[in-house]
Amino acid sequence: MDLKDYDKLRNKINVKDFEGNNKILDKWLYGFSFVGNIGSIFFSYFLLYPALLKAININLITGFWGTTLALIFSITFLSIFEIIKRYLFRNFSSDYVANNKKINGPILGWLGVSTAIILLSFYLSLVGSKNLASTSVKQNTIATVQVDVQKDSLAVQYERKKHTYEVDNQALRTINNDLRNTLAQTPLGWVSARRDYQGSIDKNAKIITDNQTEINKIDNQLLKHITEINSELQQNKLSNRVEDTKNIALFIIIAIFAEVIIIGGVYFREFYQHQMFILNKRKFEKLYQKKDRYKSLLMFIYNNGKSNVGDKVISGLELKELMTEKANIENSNKFVDSFLHDMDKISIFNTVGKRRFIAVAYQEALNIIDNYDDIYMVLENIK
Repeated sequence: MDLKDYDKLRNKINVKDFEGNNKILDKWLYGFSFVGNIGSIFFSYFLLYPALLKAININLITGFWGTTLALIFSITFLSIFEIIKRYLFRNFSSDYVANNKKINGPILGWLGVSTAIILLSFYLSLVGSKNLASTSVKQNTIATVQVDVQKDSLAVQYERKKHTYEVDNQALRTINNDLRNTLAQTPLGWVSARRDYQGSIDKNAKIITDNQTEINKIDNQLLKHITEINSELQQNKLSNRVEDTKNIALFIIIAIFAEVIIIGGVYFREFYQHQMFILNKRKFEKLYQKKDRYKSLLMFIYNNGKSNVGDKVISGLELKELMTEKANIENSNKFVDSFLHDMDKISIFNTVGKRRFIAVAYQEALNIIDNYDDIYMVLENIK
């Protein structure tokens, strides 16, 4: 390993503290938590919208405006619901982390309320995802209609095939009826004529029988074809139900994951910020304590803002005496010296000879203190 490779590795390893390890994770989790809210709204929509649309169509208005009203109300309600859910769970997470992950009365209240709304959100998402995934009923209805149309078409085709035989049989039956009437009126002595009539009747009956056999074959073919279609329809219905089961399981997993992302993102943001505050409190709290003390002294020197630019500043000796008498801090004299030195350095006070004068207005002085970076903090961090 050369020096450049070591430098890259050193920079990478040195940032692997709590902030370095979790800063990006916190950003991604918190960002994805909003995606989870959108997912929760999406799945819950398929439960709330159909029920709301039905009620509006029955009780208020139908058509385009009924659909629009149901859509707007559903999205608005679910958005408000998700916002409230985030804030309730955030309040619980914040108090829980701040209390060293211990439960007390107020935290238990936040936990109960946030748990109730999260469970309700789970219910809306899970049932909505089930409704979204349940497409078999609609698919089966469409398939049944298509099969019925196909059956009607086949019935027409096979009726056409039977038509010739049925017309032929009808004509032959009419002829045989006429021949039987003629045969009945023919004298018994006319043996030859009666034999010819009977022969024609028998021949026609044979043709009728053959035709009926063909008709039966056509009917059997139609029945077989319809049976095959019905069997295919049942297989499709079964396949749709199996697909529904898979889709429902998949969407439920996605809905649960969306809720977990919301909870994880909100909770980790509160945990991360609290930990960062604890880890950096010792490092920065002295600076803020110093700024707060400077502001208090400025309030006294400016007479709560009544003093103006050019007014004389109380002497250092008098200020030290007052600090010793009134204030309760260690090394008050040293602190006053540091205060006056810093005020001179950042041009809040202006020294002329042995006298100090106010150089800026009170509010501007406070703003300067708020934005004052104590460069000496760098020296304090050297070990």
